[in-house]
Amino acid sequence: MLISAIRRIAGWMEAACLGIAALCLLYMVFVVGFNVLARIVFDATDTAVNFMIPGAIEQVSYLLGIVALAALAASLSGGMIAVDLLVGRFPPLLKALVARLWFVGILAFALVLVWLFWHETQATFARSEETQDLRIPMFLIYGLYTLECLALAVIALREALTADGHHAELS
Repeated sequence: MLISAIRRIAGWMEAACLGIAALCLLYMVFVVGFNVLARIVFDATDTAVNFMIPGAIEQVSYLLGIVALAALAASLSGGMIAVDLLVGRFPPLLKALVARLWFVGILAFALVLVWLFWHETQATFARSEETQDLRIPMFLIYGLYTLECLALAVIALREALTADGHHAELS
């Protein structure tokens, strides 16, 4: 029952991370593409027409972190692709054990990131820290990073509990 609850929660988190990554990536592509075109117009009109998106570089830099963490969490589903010559030759039981240990390591890493980002969320909230250009409260960004790392931890826990060593292999 506990494992099925973890599976269900991890599935929701995985879907949310995939959605966040897709939306942020689409927005990043739009911002960069639009600003490239706007820069051409800006230069062609000798700076008279400026359609560039304010804080575009700042937006893209923070979105990149959001996309990377969300995509990492979403990529764990069903195991990661592995290129191996040694583990692929292990008997099934040993393969499953290695897979579980791998996901336990990812779980530990994700929990450390949760702890670090949570403390940074609290610190930036206490200092009322904001981004340089757009004045976005930094605790919101670190808070989202924290949630994404929590999703990574839950998904890694699911994989550690259910890993059978039959991930996609490229040998």
